[in-house]
Amino acid sequence: MDQFLQWWETYPITRLFFSADVIRDAFPIVLRAFPVSLFLGVGSFVLGIPVGLLLAFMKMSRSRWARWPATSYVDIVRGTPLFLQILIVYFGLTLLPFYQSLVRAAPWLKQPFLFGIDYTVYMRAFLVLSFNSAAYMAEIFRAGIQSIPRGQTEAARSLGMTMPQAMAFVIIPQTIRRILPTMMSEFILLFKDTALLAAVGVGEMTLRARSVAASRFNQSSYIIAAALYLVVTIPLGRLVAGLEDKLAESEGGAARKRPPMDTAAIDAEHVIPHGNLMPRD
Repeated sequence: MDQFLQWWETYPITRLFFSADVIRDAFPIVLRAFPVSLFLGVGSFVLGIPVGLLLAFMKMSRSRWARWPATSYVDIVRGTPLFLQILIVYFGLTLLPFYQSLVRAAPWLKQPFLFGIDYTVYMRAFLVLSFNSAAYMAEIFRAGIQSIPRGQTEAARSLGMTMPQAMAFVIIPQTIRRILPTMMSEFILLFKDTALLAAVGVGEMTLRARSVAASRFNQSSYIIAAALYLVVTIPLGRLVAGLEDKLAESEGGAARKRPPMDTAAIDAEHVIPHGNLMPRD
């Protein structure tokens, strides 16, 4: 046993990434930042849903004045790295007169909020993450809405519903059911993307792990951060797979015969599965 422990502490890989002493000291530090990462991921996801739905309706609009801005926004956001967007928002937003006037008018925004982080940090984090996620959600909503047979809209209109009523009571409920697994996949991606906020000093798990790694000259704290991300992503990933199977069974009964995710719409950062989206009639 002593020989094994001696080998463990001297072998380069285990010494650098699995040092028991560093893991023991770093675990409470990284764990305290876990709620920060979770709060940023959940909050940005919730805020991005209405923006994404609005963008989806704008993209499907017959008016070019509504369709073009939404299309341009989605193309720009999806075509640039999230890391660059974070840097631009964090360092560019503070230079805008509107932001400076807001902070002067409400100095409490610089006061600590949840987990000792001030409001302005959360404000900028939610802004960049939620608006980035909204661009992807817009495509998810659009694909989901267009997967509902057009005849259902016409049937709702024939019953006397207005177009907004048909959307609210007939189309959107069915769309949510179909896109739910895809939305959960988007949340998983967004939760992992919170790690990029470490580049601008937001005290989430990756930043805490990096601080420990720099002070101890050892990378073991990164393993702790990775494990805490997996605590969320693995169960949610299994849940997404289960929902996809149940949805496939309810719509065709071939749950296990098809891949869990269609890779037709893949880009560098996000995957938008359309496996549960049926073609429009």
